[in-house]
Amino acid sequence: MPVQLLLVLAVAFFAFIIGHHLLKKIGRPLPVIAQAALIWFTAYGILKIIVWPPLPSSLISIYMGLLTVVVFILISSTNRSWDEFKQTIMDTLLGKNRGYRIARAAIVIVLPLLAGILTYRFVNPAIEAPVELRTSHAAPPAVITVYPPEYFMQKRS
Repeated sequence: MPVQLLLVLAVAFFAFIIGHHLLKKIGRPLPVIAQAALIWFTAYGILKIIVWPPLPSSLISIYMGLLTVVVFILISSTNRSWDEFKQTIMDTLLGKNRGYRIARAAIVIVLPLLAGILTYRFVNPAIEAPVELRTSHAAPPAVITVYPPEYFMQKRS
């Protein structure tokens, strides 16, 4: 599993590098916030779908939390990338053009809707058969021999 994970991460890394280079070459580089989101969702997909045997959700949460911190450190490592990251968020909040206004409306609608759906799924009781309240055990033995005497648990017929 560790070798598989390293190979998959290496392939994803080189795919990002080649994709970034090609997009930069044609004059349409991805914004920093899009790069961060792409890295985050790709890592989640690798951990959730590709890695075998499946990882526990608590471990995936730890890895994704660590990855979030690493991505923010990466974004804030230079002033240029940090300013571009902040500017994208400010443009979305202020609605500088039609695209940002659509993105802002989608965020305002989708995030509360997603939170409501997840909350409903969490608190909705599952419809299933009730738990069996009594556990059947084997019948007790008829006779127990303890060294010399014999104890009869049931009457002899």
